[in-house]
Amino acid sequence: MRKRLLLFLSIVILILSSCKVTGGYSDTANEDFNNFTEDLFCSQVCSDSLSLNYSLSHPENYGIHTLPEGFSSFSYKDLSEQSLGFENLLASMQEFDKKTLSYEQQILYDILEDTLKTRIQGQNYLAFTESLGPTTGIQAQLPVLLSEFRIDDTTDLSQYFALLRSIPHYFESLLSLEKSKISPGTLPCRSTLSHIINQCESYLGENGTALLETAFNKKISSCSFLSETERADAIRKNHHLVRKKVVPAYQNLMAGLTTLIPSAGENGSLCSYSRGKSYYEYLVHSVTGSSLSIPEIQSHLKMLLKNARDTLISYAANDPSLFTTCQDYSGKFTSPEQILSTLKQCVSADFPPAEGNSYTVKYVDEALEDFLSPAFYLTPPLDDNENNIIYINGADRYDTSSLFNTLAHEGYPGHLFQTCYMQKKNLPLLRYTLDYGGYTEGWASYAEIYSYKYTGASDGEVAILRSNMTAKLCLYGLSDIGIHYEGWDADALYLFLNEYGTWDKNSITRLYDAIIDEPASYLKYAVGYLEFTLLKEKFREKDGKNYTDKRFHTFVLDMGTAPFDVLEAYIDKWIGNQ
Repeated sequence: MRKRLLLFLSIVILILSSCKVTGGYSDTANEDFNNFTEDLFCSQVCSDSLSLNYSLSHPENYGIHTLPEGFSSFSYKDLSEQSLGFENLLASMQEFDKKTLSYEQQILYDILEDTLKTRIQGQNYLAFTESLGPTTGIQAQLPVLLSEFRIDDTTDLSQYFALLRSIPHYFESLLSLEKSKISPGTLPCRSTLSHIINQCESYLGENGTALLETAFNKKISSCSFLSETERADAIRKNHHLVRKKVVPAYQNLMAGLTTLIPSAGENGSLCSYSRGKSYYEYLVHSVTGSSLSIPEIQSHLKMLLKNARDTLISYAANDPSLFTTCQDYSGKFTSPEQILSTLKQCVSADFPPAEGNSYTVKYVDEALEDFLSPAFYLTPPLDDNENNIIYINGADRYDTSSLFNTLAHEGYPGHLFQTCYMQKKNLPLLRYTLDYGGYTEGWASYAEIYSYKYTGASDGEVAILRSNMTAKLCLYGLSDIGIHYEGWDADALYLFLNEYGTWDKNSITRLYDAIIDEPASYLKYAVGYLEFTLLKEKFREKDGKNYTDKRFHTFVLDMGTAPFDVLEAYIDKWIGNQ
């Protein structure tokens, strides 16, 4: 999983701020288009102090001098008024003659057009808007993101304190949004609300707030721009704000969500809600960037699953010993750093050069282990792309034998590699705020599966490992669709999964709850991977005798984050430019 800019529920700024960019992309093909998109970039990264800190180390170099004050509170009315803003932006963009734009500007034009049209469509489903969740919700991510907040000068310190002060009002906004769902009947189900409450309770009960103080104290101790007295004052101020702002904000959120439980339903399947099935179709398109319909996705995933299963059955019949030895590679590596170093060296044969890209490996605080992913990558600021961090979750339920492929997903040739490659391409700045989960998670899943060739395992063992991982992605993706589009309950999920292996009831229950809690989340991985397999075949056909995996990988990375229709549309142009 990649964690990037927190542009949660950002409000469109209809009157764009002036943004004079002194660094970054420069293209004179259409300077007016540059100015238009650079203004949008500045508006996006300034949506809140956290987004700005994670986006830019030196916003003043981008003409940004008026800084946000923490998180901005909002209301359902604010969200409902965004539609006109999106429509105005789309109309303004479409006034540009696309033929006058450069190659990179044309790509941005197509991506931005898709983004705005998707957001306009999403205005029809505001009653389903959700930013809380046991794993990916803002309240779950915030502790780690705050602990990694950069403090390089007094301005950063002021921004950090502004964030802490704003959290109570921001959480009140989130709670108000949940309350507005009572009337249309779109509240999350009772179990999901309970899981969010439990996540907050565990964070507070396990003294998770100590993470904020420990991380802050460590950073402040190395702040040479502060005197000893100023460092002591900052530490006291942080302690006060954590205790008087952050803790009460979580407590109030928990209390408010608890009052909503009686109004929530028992069934969290989206198709059980009025217009829920239509919303799920929109949600899948929005989070994956795929234009495939749900039935088409099901059909493709079933075919991928069949091919993977056939491969596994064939090896089981002809050389079953490989199923015992295929995991032996995990014993060759003694540390995450060794795995990442090996991967970085190996990928050069099949991927474009991975230059620089320093990184730090950290472990998730124990208070957060139960509610965060097995691992995740934190994107660095655009103007400081050597500050890469990979977090590993040491929770007992995560299998350490899979650390190699997990780090291939998060590191090389997955998220870290793709992000740094894209940042060093010096693309139009707005490109770095237009994220498509299907591309980012699909690429990382593709990279993870591809990376088994670097383990030193035999060809047969690699085929088993790849097929097993592909089957897992397909099963999870089909389960998500089964639950939210077809209305499966836990028993139906149990019957489906046990057609493809032996699953115990507890595992099924955990998976069912996870899919109910985070609709379409697994599809970023499954559909993203599926789309890359389809794109690879189309690229292979068009590239003909020149085709190599390295050329395909270079095309995908050169294009950067985009919806899959846009990627496909530029295959011929990319090949023609080589």
